[in-house]
Amino acid sequence: MRDRDLLDQRVLLQLPVRRVDCLCCGRVTERIDWLEPASRLTQRLRVWLEGLLQLLPISHVSRLTGLHWHTLKTLDKRRLEASVGAFEPGEVRRLVMDEFALHKGHRYATVIMDAERTRVLWVGHGNSREAIRPFFELLGEHCQQIEAVAMDMNTAFDLEVKQHCPQAEVVYDLFHVLARYGRDVIDRIRVDQANLLRQDKPARKVVKQSRWLLLRNRENLKEGQAVQLQELLAANQPLATVYVLKDALKEVWYAPSVREADQGDQAHGLRLPGLGLFLAENQGRLPRKRRDELFLTSQRRPPGMASHKKL
Repeated sequence: MRDRDLLDQRVLLQLPVRRVDCLCCGRVTERIDWLEPASRLTQRLRVWLEGLLQLLPISHVSRLTGLHWHTLKTLDKRRLEASVGAFEPGEVRRLVMDEFALHKGHRYATVIMDAERTRVLWVGHGNSREAIRPFFELLGEHCQQIEAVAMDMNTAFDLEVKQHCPQAEVVYDLFHVLARYGRDVIDRIRVDQANLLRQDKPARKVVKQSRWLLLRNRENLKEGQAVQLQELLAANQPLATVYVLKDALKEVWYAPSVREADQGDQAHGLRLPGLGLFLAENQGRLPRKRRDELFLTSQRRPPGMASHKKL
């Protein structure tokens, strides 16, 4: 059996284990306090390995100790089960759901946590409705006390939450909403404006190549790009409007309260076809006040606005 290393030397123990014939229990194997039944690792080694596994990846611990990866993975799972314990949702009221990649090839898992206590409640394989359904079955009657669930724009998450927690508000995270806004609104307006500039090839080239300039946050612009962005927005009113609306969309998430978000700057400007489509496809994903303001903005069309065409 294996014991904890002594400096840089491996320590192996040879221990005779006796089998005893007991009048009450029958034939039994001698119990050793510092060795778990059927284990080849001493308690001292196990405690040391658990400490390493909290600091280093399993592959690194495997190379350091010479133990097999699966042996260490099993040990780490037992440690996590002992430390985390059974499923105890407590008085959870707000949930956070997210998916993460396990390996290359679109293999995902889902993690669900208590937003107020920042405590992981459940982790499962997959990101479909069937994959996350066991969590709500474990939650049982506690589903009725869920007030809000934060998630990305995964339709499976949305539908499953509405089925088990119909009273809960679904909150989409800012990153995915802005990404959707960039694809459905900013890109569409950029294409329309480029199509209007077919006779002015230098200007059309500038608009066509401005995609990442418009999507990137101001604080992430490289040297010289801030000036390019300012010149582009000054020369093109529709692009300036959707860019300002992108900042207004962020304010909804960063507002200290719902009241302050409702009292934010009134969106105004031009009718933009991409904005109307974005609002129609994302009903319920924006606060009602902001959605109404953006909708009013989308009703005024500037003269000469072209229909959407791919570049």
